[in-house]
Amino acid sequence: MSTMRITLRRSGACAFEATNEAGARVVVAGSSELEARILERADASRIPSPSAAPAADAPMRPMELFLVSLAGCGAMDVVLILSRQREPLGELTIEVSGRRADATPAVFEQITLRFVAHASDVGAVDTAKLARAAELSVHKYCSVASMLGPDVEVRVETEVR
Repeated sequence: MSTMRITLRRSGACAFEATNEAGARVVVAGSSELEARILERADASRIPSPSAAPAADAPMRPMELFLVSLAGCGAMDVVLILSRQREPLGELTIEVSGRRADATPAVFEQITLRFVAHASDVGAVDTAKLARAAELSVHKYCSVASMLGPDVEVRVETEVR
């Protein structure tokens, strides 16, 4: 079995930069309507700024892009849920790993999403609220997660730093 790892870091109101182990990066963002809904309640000074342009010399593989899609979908839901609760979310990182079968096709058998909220200058996100938002996102609202079959185990972990 092989395992892929992707990390998403918040780079705007509802934008995230995904990086694979080789350093390839891609930006995933929500609609302008979603961004406006988040900015209605969020303190813009806590929202991270975009980093440098994505690397062009290390492409992502199709299955890595699937993990990016899953993490991006979940991340946007988490940001929206926490902004509605007026939680002081600044930086959010999602570490996603997917274990693939040793077969053809090499489908994912197990995927773990770890949502890490970093404390801001006005305090930390409530741990229970982060956990609930991540669970709701991945297991109820995320369209990408809903496309996974029942044979794929999807785990959600959370941490406030």
